[in-house]
Amino acid sequence: MPTNNAPSPIRNPNIFSRGGLIHTFEFIRKRDPQLALTIRNITAGTPHPKTVTQADNKHTDYFTVTLDSFQVRAVVEILMEYGQTEGNETGSAVVARTLMEDWMRLARKMISDLPKGALP
Repeated sequence: MPTNNAPSPIRNPNIFSRGGLIHTFEFIRKRDPQLALTIRNITAGTPHPKTVTQADNKHTDYFTVTLDSFQVRAVVEILMEYGQTEGNETGSAVVARTLMEDWMRLARKMISDLPKGALP
């Protein structure tokens, strides 16, 4: 049931929309099927609560991503391949670059959360 004061999940780097996770799954499933399945399975979990003003629609769901740093790196590397083709402005390349930015934001957060002695 929606709540009036549910926090906005969009600002947290480890919160991804259902669409972002499904698109990520589609991009990486041929290169890393196990990781792709792990990402898709996130969308089978319980989404974050919605505010009363948000539609009760599965396409407006957000989920917390709890992958390890190696998995996040693998996602970024695969998305980079799709998005870095010189002069490639297809819809897929644009989506891959946008998703790559989201996953890189998560990677930066993971690095900033490391204890001071563990920083790379």
